[in-house]
Amino acid sequence: MAPSPDKAEVMKRFLELSTIASQRALDSSEIDEINQFTALAPTLDRTLGVTYVAIEPQKQVLRLEIDAKHLQPWGVTNGGVYASLGETAGSMASYIAAGSQSVVMGTSNETHFLRPSKAGDVIISTATPENLGRTTHLWRIEHVNEATGKVCALTFLKTAVMPKTRS
Repeated sequence: MAPSPDKAEVMKRFLELSTIASQRALDSSEIDEINQFTALAPTLDRTLGVTYVAIEPQKQVLRLEIDAKHLQPWGVTNGGVYASLGETAGSMASYIAAGSQSVVMGTSNETHFLRPSKAGDVIISTATPENLGRTTHLWRIEHVNEATGKVCALTFLKTAVMPKTRS
């Protein structure tokens, strides 16, 4: 059995890749590393099954295949999934756009639900900036059904960008 990766080393590499992404688009092998980190970390991304498709200085693209755990009792995707995808894509995009040297947290998440999706659908969530200020960012995240090309939901995520504090 292979040894478990050292958590400190994994986190160090994640931070290195985030800094690189603030300067240029990550290549496919680097995105694979981010996805491996996500698969190991006990986060909502892992719980939902999110994978990163593109990570660039001012753009994030996520992919999620909808399955039974994402559905409301009547078989359509729970709106909280879209809100969570918006938070994930926008927060990561904001962190990278801020140079990966700041603490970033969402301050408002406004998600509009436009059409349903169901188990088996693949949702592609793309975050692009509406405004990148010094202390706040506003991101637009489109959640598109990969098969139909139609927008299922639209999120506007505002983030606060704060300097890291020393403890």
